[in-house]
Amino acid sequence: MPILRLLLLMLCCGVALTARALPAGSRADSLQRLLSASRPDTSRVQLLIQMAWERTDDSPLVGVEYGQRGLRLARRLQYPVGECQALLMLGWAFMRTGNYATAIQTQVQARRLAEHIGYAGGIIHADNALGYAHLEQGSQRLSLRYFRRAIALAEQQHNVVLLTPILGNIGRAHLELGQPDSAWYFTWRGYQLDLQQHDMHSEIGDLSILGDIAARRQQLNQARYFYQQTIARAVGMPVSYATSRAYLGLARLARAQQQPAAALRYAQQALATGQAGSYAKGVFEASDYLADLYATQGNSTDAYRFLRAAAATRDSLFSQARMSQVQALSFSEELHQQELAEQGERTIAQRRQNMLLLALAGLIGVAGFGYLLINRRHLRREVEFAQERQRLERRYSEDILDAEQKERRRVGADLHDSVGQLLSAAKMTLSALQHQLRLTEIAHRDLFANALEMLDEAVREVRSISHKLVPNALTRHGLAKAVGSLLDRLTLAPPHLQARLEVTGLEEQRLDSTLENILFRIVQELVHNVTKHAQASEITVQLLATMHQIRIVVADNGRGFQLQTIPAAAGIGLRNVESRVAYLNGQMQITSTPGQGTRVVLDIPLRPAPMPLAASVRA
Repeated sequence: MPILRLLLLMLCCGVALTARALPAGSRADSLQRLLSASRPDTSRVQLLIQMAWERTDDSPLVGVEYGQRGLRLARRLQYPVGECQALLMLGWAFMRTGNYATAIQTQVQARRLAEHIGYAGGIIHADNALGYAHLEQGSQRLSLRYFRRAIALAEQQHNVVLLTPILGNIGRAHLELGQPDSAWYFTWRGYQLDLQQHDMHSEIGDLSILGDIAARRQQLNQARYFYQQTIARAVGMPVSYATSRAYLGLARLARAQQQPAAALRYAQQALATGQAGSYAKGVFEASDYLADLYATQGNSTDAYRFLRAAAATRDSLFSQARMSQVQALSFSEELHQQELAEQGERTIAQRRQNMLLLALAGLIGVAGFGYLLINRRHLRREVEFAQERQRLERRYSEDILDAEQKERRRVGADLHDSVGQLLSAAKMTLSALQHQLRLTEIAHRDLFANALEMLDEAVREVRSISHKLVPNALTRHGLAKAVGSLLDRLTLAPPHLQARLEVTGLEEQRLDSTLENILFRIVQELVHNVTKHAQASEITVQLLATMHQIRIVVADNGRGFQLQTIPAAAGIGLRNVESRVAYLNGQMQITSTPGQGTRVVLDIPLRPAPMPLAASVRA
């Protein structure tokens, strides 16, 4: 049967392959000699399994004995793969004795062990064997569930060797369900794989099944061809089950075609083949069929003789089954004790695993708590370091701004008190000289007039620069007045912009002097950009203060620009504005469209330092 070939492929090794090349008796003798000289190791386990396989065909009870010896040795050696293979072999041996209940129990145990050790081949073979056991008992649909599960895993593992014999078993199940078309599909597919894998055992079994399918479909010539191919391929092979079925199939075909002599000859060959291979089921079926043939011919003597032979074979099968039941009882108890021991080991292992998990959880908890403490301390230090760095950076920026303001005041004072005074003295001296000389020529008077005018321009320019460096209105009256003075000068000097100032919230209070100075420089830079680049005719500045922030808006109706292409000259000024706004923790938003002007909005948070306007004026 195909399942036998599957087991052989799983268990074969170099010694076994050598033994397979010998005749059946020689193989058993060779294995017996190897067993007597072997040591109690994993190789001996494989030899015992091979010996069980060899004796299962002619004496399943002896096969059970060898299988149990291999199982006990594998367990003593703690050799799980050998233990699984021994259980699989024992399941097949019990099945050959007709003890299907113990066979199924053994295969389930083998499958459970194969799953535990990750032995995919063992899982596939156990599912195939379980399906075969149910098929032998007439549960074809249940057997198909096991066969399909075995096929799915074999295809997932890409194991064609294990897949090959399962297809024929599926075909036989469909045939017994009365589905010859499905039976043909699966069996023919298995037969093609047999040829591809050079698996003669499975090939011979599938040929006999193909003959049964063709006979069921009334394709008599095709059935006869497959039966004859089965017999031809089986020469020298221990496949009496397939050969006996093929001869019996030829006998049925001959009887259906009214050829009693040929039917009798084929039936006698089926009986001889079963007897030669110790295939009890084949002997029983052939004897029963011969008795029916002789009874049909009116030969009651020979019919009675073969009926007695069939009865004797049936009694032999029954006796063998009873002896198998006795062996199975002790083996079932052994399996039960093994399950109890395994359950105890699993309980201890689970308890130990739980303790380890608890210890690991405690260790992780302690480590996590320590990590949190260290990380918290590290984060606190990082926060303190960042705060200190920000404090130093702010102090550094404040020092820079303070130094800048002081330098502006110094330069402005020097220009006003030194250069401005010198220019004024020069003008007065030049005017006195003009009166003393009493110039009569027009050219000389024009030269003196031009010189005096240039001196006046220089005095005004020095005064303007001095006021820009340190606006007097900012120092005396605050941000709003300083911005107003800045815009007033725009209306007087080119390009004579229409300037409008809107102030809210700054009428009765002063801001911190440093903040006022920075905000004035920001407005001064934005206004300067408008006068230099916007080509505008109107400019509006809004100073909108609340308790928490001041909003500064500078808008013009100039030519505008694309924000992505800010003019290079204006870009430097805007970057200075951005840096000052960032220093004050503020936000800046620029909105501009070509031909529609530009609008800059600044939002600066406030920490106001209130100061009455009268006091600021007195200062």
